Parts: sequence; C-alpha cells; structure tokens
Amino acid sequence: MSKLNEFREMIDEIDDLSVLRSGQELLRDMMALRELKHKVEEIEQGLTDGGKAIFYFFAEELDEDEVVFAAERISGRIKRVDILKEQEEKT
Repeated sequence: MSKLNEFREMIDEIDDLSVLRSGQELLRDMMALRELKHKVEEIEQGLTDGGKAIFYFFAEELDEDEVVFAAERISGRIKRVDILKEQEEKT
C-alpha cells in the first residue's frame, strides 16, 4: 500500500477535530517549507548570473552584518554614479 493511501486511511479514521486541524496545519507548513526551499534553490542558481559573478566570490565570505554593509555601500555608490552621470549630461 502506498504511503498516500495509508495516510488517507488514517485521516478517515480520525474524528477528533483538534487532531485533524493539527494535521492540516502540519501539511500547510510542509507545503510552505517546500515552496521556500524551491525559492532558495532558484536564488542560489542565479547568484553568479551576469554581473553578479564579480561580487559573488567576495560576498560569499561575508557575515550577515558585512553583507548588509556591502549592500548599503553599493547603493550609495550607485547614487553617486547616477548623480555624476546626470551632471555630465547637463554639461
């Protein structure tokens, strides 16, 4: 007998609503977890795409606080370069 059929039979034999709701919550959590794992896999596969690769090999060694600092640093640099480009275009 397949696991799914065993599970169906077990569910059909339970009349306690709290137990059934617990099972429902568990299965919803498991579905959400699988979705998150899939999303993590997608993100991991794209970490070295395009221009990201030049940063990846440095960033992979950073701790959480250093990643936040580096992200802020890049954002600041983007703003400064944008401003410089706007000024160059005006002249």
